[in-house]
Amino acid sequence: MDRKLVLVIVIAVIVIALGIFAALSLNNVNKNNDAAVNNTTTVVLNVTNVTSSNATEDSAQQSSSSAQKSSSSQSGSNPAYNSEDYVKRWDQSQQSGDSWAYTHSQPTKKGEDGHSYKRMYDPNTGESYWGYMY
Repeated sequence: MDRKLVLVIVIAVIVIALGIFAALSLNNVNKNNDAAVNNTTTVVLNVTNVTSSNATEDSAQQSSSSAQKSSSSQSGSNPAYNSEDYVKRWDQSQQSGDSWAYTHSQPTKKGEDGHSYKRMYDPNTGESYWGYMY
């Protein structure tokens, strides 16, 4: 009987030790997850701060250049929809970042092949092009 009692006590100690080890491991995993979340938050906040400080300088430069472009391209009235002047004005608005393109319809055209195309702007390259309408 003494052997059985010693065996039960040894098994109980092993089970308790494994339970403590598992609890400590989970606690470390939670701490690591919290640290990762805190680091991610810090990075996002830093990126936001960098962007907002540069945005002030960029907006000042854009407002002066768009004011010059607007005064030269808006001779009193809006050009007729889908005319060459309208497409040029839409392209200028997209490139300068002013709100004219957002308050006017996107230019469209019918190609020689019978398909419809719409005017697109790629902000990465700064180029405007005719894109296929599905």
